Amino acid sequence: MSPIAAVHELLYRAFTDVADRLKLKGADPALELAGRFGVRRFVERHVSNDDRLPPSPWLEQGARLRKEARVVSRALSDAGVHHCFFKGIALLGRFYRIDERQLADIDLIIDVADYSKAFAVLHGEGYAELGSRDRWVPAARRPGVTMHRSFSSTGENDPNLFLDLHWGLESVGTLLPDEEIVLPPSVWARVGTENGLPVLPDEHHAALVLHHLVRHDLLHVRGLLDFALLWEALPQNAGQDLTELARTLGVERALRVVGRVMVDELHLYPLKGVKLGPRDWRDRLALRHLRLKSWLAWAARNATKGPRHVTVTRSLAWRRLQLADVPHPGRLFRDLMAPPREYLHWRWPGIPSDGAAWRRHMVAAFRS
Repeated sequence: MSPIAAVHELLYRAFTDVADRLKLKGADPALELAGRFGVRRFVERHVSNDDRLPPSPWLEQGARLRKEARVVSRALSDAGVHHCFFKGIALLGRFYRIDERQLADIDLIIDVADYSKAFAVLHGEGYAELGSRDRWVPAARRPGVTMHRSFSSTGENDPNLFLDLHWGLESVGTLLPDEEIVLPPSVWARVGTENGLPVLPDEHHAALVLHHLVRHDLLHVRGLLDFALLWEALPQNAGQDLTELARTLGVERALRVVGRVMVDELHLYPLKGVKLGPRDWRDRLALRHLRLKSWLAWAARNATKGPRHVTVTRSLAWRRLQLADVPHPGRLFRDLMAPPREYLHWRWPGIPSDGAAWRRHMVAAFRS
């Protein structure tokens, strides 16, 4: 059994145990759970070794997003905009067949120096920002924006085509977006091409996926699988570059902890230059709750409860304190105990009193 096959098999066994723990029903509860996480066809095809499975419901969406990514990339390249794709769209055709992984949008990152040119290109291609800047949302200060196709070359609206545009990455040391982290020139210098799209080398891509996983409160199990597949593909001497970018993104501590899961529970090789395992009390606490089956069970129970990574809760603050390289305890405490008025009225619309909204917040925040 090859290392990649071992990842598939170990994940399937973990899904089986967790599905039994959660009392899931169906012909194969493990596949039902994989479906919740958006990787059912990937697990099903690799575990069954059956290439005759009918296309999954994700086929059409994956094909549309990949085609659109290429159109956008050509337009940005023609305008001289430094850009690359990451996460799901950048992994299709290499680690996943087009119908094996659920895709919600196209993740694109641009060089902040090309910010104005990029927006001009995207507006010209028919993209508009989703929502109004006049309405406060938790992501109001993040270095990115979600866009959607307001029209296409045929003049038709395409409401299901979304582009998540980033010119930086959010700090994981706070609950609500604050600091902005940009990719250094040394990272942009190593952008290559994969399946017709500009992408980062695997070690840098893995660091971005890890940052997204931490930022999304470890609930993005597709990201966990993405990270495992990228890790397995890395040469054993690539760990230093992965560690350096993880440190820049504020997730070197998370790399130690999640890397321990990769090696211990998914049987992947350690990477030279990645220091694994707990070094202090924060690492030990984080690792205690990130054993694979417990992690998957927790993610399954919480994945349907809305965007928890932008909902201020006690548990989210505690995990950020454990996993961020440089957490900001004062900000974490303030966001938890006295979040901004805008947050309270976003979270509890229709409640006219600030005091009533704060009381609702406190009950919800300490229940989670």
